[in-house]
Amino acid sequence: MRRAIPLSISSLICLFFLSIAPAGVSSQTPAAAVDASKLPDIEGIHLGMSVEQASAIMKTLFPPGTHTLTATASKFMNTSDKPWITSMTGSLSNGCTGCSEQVFVRFSIPPNAQQVISIQRTIVFEAGKQPTMDATMAGLRQKYGQETSKSVPDPVQSLAWFFNEQGHQLPASPQFQPGCAGGVLRPPPGGDAGHPNPVGFVVATNPVTPSVIAAMMRDPCRSNVYLRVQLSPTGPALVHILDMYMSENALDTRDMIAAQQYLDGVAAGQKQQQLKKAQQQGAPTL
Repeated sequence: MRRAIPLSISSLICLFFLSIAPAGVSSQTPAAAVDASKLPDIEGIHLGMSVEQASAIMKTLFPPGTHTLTATASKFMNTSDKPWITSMTGSLSNGCTGCSEQVFVRFSIPPNAQQVISIQRTIVFEAGKQPTMDATMAGLRQKYGQETSKSVPDPVQSLAWFFNEQGHQLPASPQFQPGCAGGVLRPPPGGDAGHPNPVGFVVATNPVTPSVIAAMMRDPCRSNVYLRVQLSPTGPALVHILDMYMSENALDTRDMIAAQQYLDGVAAGQKQQQLKKAQQQGAPTL
């Protein structure tokens, strides 16, 4: 399990020089190669990017003064592993009246190399500067292609896209669930003190077995790439709020399984050490 550690952006720079994977960690589940340039992006931040790449773009998008940029880090409990970057959040702190903008980037966890697994962008447009609904939807389609699904406005307009890991758009299918956008796996706040080692919020059993993984993969949210956009209108034709959420669910799933396997190995090693120590303490002096 992991616990969250809030960081300032200055602390983030220091953590870049820590090992991305905890010392001595090796994953039993090889990470599939992902070409970030082929995956969709928000504001130039692509799913699959490294922490360093995404951080550089975030610092450009949210410079000091009118913006704030913060980061959080986490670490495995009951291990000697160093923390790793969990997420970054950039926000517009001032500069307009009644408006706001925020970009939230979440990263995968070790032992696999860290990559961007989800991006959320929320904009509240200033009165008098609200784009039209038609122009906004046309811009989204130009960037991401024709949406896989579109809801009937109520009055919020919701659009969703479905991609594979090569960036090719997929048609609607039983495996497509618009609600899976942003459906990445993460622990409860503060971790689970009763089970500090297993990633129990991902896989209920310990250790991970092929049958557990097969059952897990029947969930449509554990594969492919999703994008959902919700447009909240002002009147019949203007956009007041734009909310975008995309996630690389397949990459997230592989990394979480690898993390569980790593923690299973840590737990087994600790148990073996405890057993060896007990045997040595119980041996008679000759």
